Amino acid sequence: MEDSPLEAIPALGPQKRSVNKRFVYLILTILILLVAFFSYRIFGAKQKGAISEKPAIVAPSPTDTPFLTPTSSPSITAAPTVTPISNSVDKATGLDRSKLSIIVQNGSGAEGVAGKAETVLKNLGYDVVSTGNADNFNYTNVVIQVKAARSDYLGLLKTDLGLSYTIGSNSADLPDSFSTSALVIMGK
Repeated sequence: MEDSPLEAIPALGPQKRSVNKRFVYLILTILILLVAFFSYRIFGAKQKGAISEKPAIVAPSPTDTPFLTPTSSPSITAAPTVTPISNSVDKATGLDRSKLSIIVQNGSGAEGVAGKAETVLKNLGYDVVSTGNADNFNYTNVVIQVKAARSDYLGLLKTDLGLSYTIGSNSADLPDSFSTSALVIMGK
């Protein structure tokens, strides 16, 4: 019998390759080393940081008389706490803060912003009549407006609020028809 032409053609299909065992061991070793390295970096760093951290204790000097007194650990939502002034009259200007009536409005949209500013202003001796929301929540900094007749308070109010907040704009153009002497809008 003659050889058939089909037998002379090698079979097509999946062919087995010879895998070098050294190559496989090398890849496995590299993977194990990478897992070990990243495990140490992730878990080892947390333990190391936890052990070495010590709280800083800072004693105030006897000459320091801070105006702001923190009541808790610092946080973004913590309200600035101001030590109440026993006398609401400003020594430099002679202006009595209790004679300026103020409405504080929230112009940031964040909850409690107007209430925190109200606390600051009341602790300084100002007469805060009410709080509420501003016409919009797009204010970026504090806006201060006073009536022209009370323009002498503008600088004092700006200075007092500037201790705790960033002042954006201030003016003495609050309409005479407005119910209080001043309007403070708290921004973001």
